[in-house]
Amino acid sequence: MTTFTEYVRDPATGQILFGATGAPLIVPNPAANTYGAMTNAIQDAIAQFERETYWFNDMRTFGDVAGSLSDLQTVEGKEFYSAQDLPVLINMPHIRKIMVLAFQNRYPLEERTMGWIDDTSISPVWNGLPTDWAWQAGAIRIYPIPNDAYPLILDGTIRFAPLVNPTDTNPWMCEAEWLIRSEAKRLLFTNITRDADQAALMEREIYGNPQSGRQGALSQLRRESSRRAGGAGSLRGSRGYL
Repeated sequence: MTTFTEYVRDPATGQILFGATGAPLIVPNPAANTYGAMTNAIQDAIAQFERETYWFNDMRTFGDVAGSLSDLQTVEGKEFYSAQDLPVLINMPHIRKIMVLAFQNRYPLEERTMGWIDDTSISPVWNGLPTDWAWQAGAIRIYPIPNDAYPLILDGTIRFAPLVNPTDTNPWMCEAEWLIRSEAKRLLFTNITRDADQAALMEREIYGNPQSGRQGALSQLRRESSRRAGGAGSLRGSRGYL
């Protein structure tokens, strides 16, 4: 049975709320597939795919939402922002877009390289409204150096909180169940039972069968993600993996 993940949202705005570790808060669902029901090599299977962007792990964090630890605001004179400033950064292998909230409007910042900002940000004391950003080693660098407190809005790929208890659940247990179950079995057949035939069957479950034209779990997730994003059927690769 297919189950779906429901996130805790601000009742006034509908925006997703985040917890102390920077992970999205999930509404408990007794009917959802849980960690206890999918114990074989689950963590390794998730780690194999969690850096890629799918429709269920592509999220926006808001810098002006009360009750959520996704609240990131610039500080006057502060140029670099790490996970100490925004816990969710440790769980974002890819940031696609950053916007600044200023004068009751949202303005997109231009993504730059660290070298570009090095060459452009000559004065360490000159500051202003942010217009550009770069990131390196898990920290965001803002240019110009902010002259005030501006909320930042981030779009990117989210890692979910690690599964620990038998009743734990997240989208890898629900929206991506077929992919994770198949990869977990492939890892067991490859590394534990040394059953090459069964491992090959699981690979076809994941990647499909080119001879028959049958799509696998991974290609189906990618196609669905592309359709939901308004694409034509192919998903662009993410950048900036940690």
